[in-house]
Amino acid sequence: MTMGLEELLDALRRLREQLESFEQEQAELLQAVAEPYRASARNLLHFIAFHRHNHPGLQTSLRERGLSTLAGCDPHLLASLSSLIGVVQSLLGQPGAPAPATAAEAPLSFAAGHALLRRNGEQLLGSCNAIMVTLPAEAADAPALVEELVAAGMDIARINCAHDTPAIWTTLASQVRAAAARHGRPCRIAMDLAGPKLRTANLPAQPGVVAARPLRDRYGRLQQPARILATLPGSPEPTSGAAAADLRAGELVRLPTLGTDWGELSCGDRLRSRDASGRWRELVVREQGSGWLLLHCRQHCRFVSGLVFRQEGGTATLTVAPLPDSPGDLLLQRGQHLRLTPTQAMPPAAEQKPEAPAAIACTLPEVLEELALGDRVLFDDGKIAARVVALPPAGGSWVELEITQAKPRGSRLRADKGINLPDTPLHTPALTAKDLDDLTIACQQADLINYSFVRSEADIACLQAALGAQEAAAGAGSTGLVLKIETHQAFLNLPRLLLAAMRQSTPLGVMIARGDLAIECGWEALSGIQEEILRICAAAHVPCIWATQVLETMTQHGTPTRPEITDAAMGARAEALMLNKGTNITAAVRSLRRIIERSGITRSDNSTDQPDQMLCCLSF
Repeated sequence: MTMGLEELLDALRRLREQLESFEQEQAELLQAVAEPYRASARNLLHFIAFHRHNHPGLQTSLRERGLSTLAGCDPHLLASLSSLIGVVQSLLGQPGAPAPATAAEAPLSFAAGHALLRRNGEQLLGSCNAIMVTLPAEAADAPALVEELVAAGMDIARINCAHDTPAIWTTLASQVRAAAARHGRPCRIAMDLAGPKLRTANLPAQPGVVAARPLRDRYGRLQQPARILATLPGSPEPTSGAAAADLRAGELVRLPTLGTDWGELSCGDRLRSRDASGRWRELVVREQGSGWLLLHCRQHCRFVSGLVFRQEGGTATLTVAPLPDSPGDLLLQRGQHLRLTPTQAMPPAAEQKPEAPAAIACTLPEVLEELALGDRVLFDDGKIAARVVALPPAGGSWVELEITQAKPRGSRLRADKGINLPDTPLHTPALTAKDLDDLTIACQQADLINYSFVRSEADIACLQAALGAQEAAAGAGSTGLVLKIETHQAFLNLPRLLLAAMRQSTPLGVMIARGDLAIECGWEALSGIQEEILRICAAAHVPCIWATQVLETMTQHGTPTRPEITDAAMGARAEALMLNKGTNITAAVRSLRRIIERSGITRSDNSTDQPDQMLCCLSF
């Protein structure tokens, strides 16, 4: 139902009173904010007060009269609301409100709000349409790649401290600075702290297998047999003939064998045995050299240590040498039970009882104590899902899960796969001992630090104290801080995280880590969540980085998909977009620069008709 003008004016005035009252309630929190962020913190509090409530009929009544619905006014909410009240008063023939007595009491104007956002973006990122690129470790030995990326338009080089070594990080940083100097354009360096990533631990190793597969067409007809190079210990590789040509082309499967009598073998001879699958397989000798055989097989053949093939009609044998063990894995099916244990409680493979549920250890055993019945546990980027069905008995340390999602024929779970606990409030500190060590190098090399798995205000205070100590010891300037929002807990706590970070005048930003957020919050919720984060950051005048799988197909394979192009254009509303490493990364940087320049989308286009209430404001 459309409101009358008098009713509309009363609703707008009550709304302004709520915003101002909430600011007064949070006066102590506001007072703790550093002076450069004070106006931004005030506007953020106004935004929170506005979006803690629904305002039924308000937007419709404003739109029908051709008035602003306050959508897109996040960086200057109170000023826009006051202007709107003045317009409605004019329509009613009433005098406008008197101007504030002091500049401190005046809300941020439209121009001032956007200017603050731009200033903070340039201060942290160098520009407000920056491109961040994750550097691969291989770039340390390929300075030409870094040179190409800087020339193509990379504004920020990202180094992930979860991988590689300090020596590689330092080399990469030096190459970025040198390339930027040669091209006469700035390029900043960001370093990610690894954080307490929860992953699956090592599983008992499994016997090694060498598989040789023939090439077949779409109808299953044989196009080319599997080609196997069987070699004796210490024998030279073939240097001529078909075996040498196949070896150079990388088309041979290498099979180490034990010493045996191959003197009786000649081209065309056959050797037979049951392979690891228990099926009969036949190997045909195609070429023979000093200590090696080129063999063909028309079926998929799996070789394991000690497997013996015997010559048909002769005495020659071929025995597979001991093969290195393969990393262990678990085949998990829906409805199956799985025990999640600390590493030290994981029984050796020889002691595991066949009737007991499968078990796998996790790298942060302390989180097991925080799980509750019914909590979801997601493995390997959400490919496998489970729920807690039993907590440990007295003296026990495991948690029993039931698999609720897997492929129809089962999904394999391996070591070093991520574990997400979307329903469990975790209290594990975001800053680990490794992060503290890495921080020493990061403060020397980086312009900004990407803080992984931050969830609480205590996490912010911990990193700020560590950063302050490092910068004081090194006599360095202030390093920018980027909060990576990658858990449901961090998303709900985002307003308080920002206000806590604003207690210091350090340049501040937020990264929307959409991959982990999608796993934690559900794919269907991601669209609304990334919009909320963009708007919260706009209200706080904090620059935002749009991350994860931007132009992913183009980066890997050279050509983007249509949805990727649209996603990149929508990401241009943020102050930076992040590309991950890939074989076509330079071309992706050039294309992303053109997409940003041609999209014409800016922060002021955040004018979606989302519900007035926002989850992160409700949880404040």
